[in-house]
Amino acid sequence: MNATNYNWYVFYTRPNSEKVVYNELINRRYEAFLPLVKTLHQWKNRQKKFVSKVLFRGYVFARTAEFEIFNILHIPKIIFCVKCGDRYSIIPDKDVKSLEQMLVLGQDIFKEPDFNKGEHVMVIKGPLTGYEGLILKRKNKTRFGVLFDDIKQRASIDINEESLIKTP
Repeated sequence: MNATNYNWYVFYTRPNSEKVVYNELINRRYEAFLPLVKTLHQWKNRQKKFVSKVLFRGYVFARTAEFEIFNILHIPKIIFCVKCGDRYSIIPDKDVKSLEQMLVLGQDIFKEPDFNKGEHVMVIKGPLTGYEGLILKRKNKTRFGVLFDDIKQRASIDINEESLIKTP
């Protein structure tokens, strides 16, 4: 199969099953992506430890051909593939790469499901150069965000406003 026919699809999982589904996709030789962020967790005994948490709870990304979706849906703990109307939602490759790059930076990533449409911008300086997304203002800070419209989620990081230009 030609790799150009492969797209990123989003699968909704049972609660707290994202890592199990991700590992099963990898074991079955699918290209999968599960955005994880490290957060400091404090237990009742006041012990603190960094743990990896899923950025978008309930969602796992898989890059595959559309005809493979039927096989993926038979993986235990997957509930459905996200659709927009009667078609499976395709996540643009550039959005997945942008999110991967945000994770590599090691900065805090903010998950913002309650989004407002912002201005479209492109990053012109730094490790995210060339990526497009939305500019957001939160508490006197500028954030660059990537919108995953079909699952109503957005990931964003703090960024220097001088690193951005507006796009049409």
